[in-house]
Amino acid sequence: MIKNKQNFAVVLLLLAFCYYLTLSGCGTRTFGKGPDEKKKLNDSLTAVTKGADSTKTEPVKNETSKTDNLYQKVSIPLDDPQNLDAETLDGQIEDYLRDIYPIISDDAIADIQSSRSVDKKLVNDTLGVVEFTLNFSVPKYYLDENPKILWELNIPEFKSRIYQIYNNDTVLIDIWPNVLGKPSTKTYTGHYEAFRIRNWPSWKDPESGDSVRPTPPGPNNPLGLFVVHYDENSLRYFHGTNKNYLLKNEYRALSHGCVRNDNANIEKMKQFILKKVIKSRDLTGWLGSKKSMTFEFADEDKFPVRIKYRTFDVNNDSNGDYVIFFKDVYSYASGAKWSKFDDPDLMTFTNLENILAYYKLKNPTKKIPDEKLIPILENLVANHTDYQKYYLNDLLSGSN
Repeated sequence: MIKNKQNFAVVLLLLAFCYYLTLSGCGTRTFGKGPDEKKKLNDSLTAVTKGADSTKTEPVKNETSKTDNLYQKVSIPLDDPQNLDAETLDGQIEDYLRDIYPIISDDAIADIQSSRSVDKKLVNDTLGVVEFTLNFSVPKYYLDENPKILWELNIPEFKSRIYQIYNNDTVLIDIWPNVLGKPSTKTYTGHYEAFRIRNWPSWKDPESGDSVRPTPPGPNNPLGLFVVHYDENSLRYFHGTNKNYLLKNEYRALSHGCVRNDNANIEKMKQFILKKVIKSRDLTGWLGSKKSMTFEFADEDKFPVRIKYRTFDVNNDSNGDYVIFFKDVYSYASGAKWSKFDDPDLMTFTNLENILAYYKLKNPTKKIPDEKLIPILENLVANHTDYQKYYLNDLLSGSN
């Protein structure tokens, strides 16, 4: 009986001691964590999962409060803490971004690099081991495991835009210069889907005879090193080029109907398609390959392509809202007939009504009343130089 009472007393003492630890904060609590406690716990878990060899560690992604939670914090362990200069850190960020999202723009990379910081943490007090971590904030759409894109070309502008379809919206990823079809061999407007890719293609001039041999694959091939087919009714597709210099011309309606891209850009698109778009089969073996190969997309791999014909744009940049005009390269606005392959619903021509509608649709940063805006636009329609931006604020101040 006495022994049982002694055991019971020991149990009571142990319970009282544990309760004291809990009240004093010395014990381990897994309930009711505040933000600081969660951070400490996450840091501890991170240190455990990283192990001794940080070179095998995947970047850690955590939520961040930047811009209403549209960004995600990415943390990369630094293997060489002696080399923490800005150029090296920015290089690591760029390498990471181009690997996970090859078509990311240079401007987007610079913006993400501006968010970088370096944390240091003592992980072994006895040995004096300090761990350094590179942190930066990345828009969440770049981290999407299954990104959906839209490739849109505006023929008179000689430019294409890559959009990501994210959360029922379109996010502009980058703008690329293009060479497209001559008036005699037009690029057609329409809604399409990318359905086939070719690696290291051969090429033969469609206007040449049977006696002319195809140009073999390689840097001198007019198709460049990669092709994305989108039009099943004609021989029109996106591809690289062996004449990159033509992309610097203002007038670029020079091809047989296909859409030429800068070789660096088409290489980015190749990597993006192979890494992020095609899910029906693993084609990462194509990366870096100089072998001629063709792949037909499964339905789940296809992505939309939209080719339009609009001879103006209303937009804005750091200098404000502007209007820009493009050459009517195929003379459609002057009455030239388009082909049976074209979609006339994707054609918009320069006139006051269309420009005014686009101005209001774009939700400009500074709305100008119609009584002031309409005379300015009327004058621009009648007197303008193609491919020159006309800033509305400058024109407004000049009219006062």
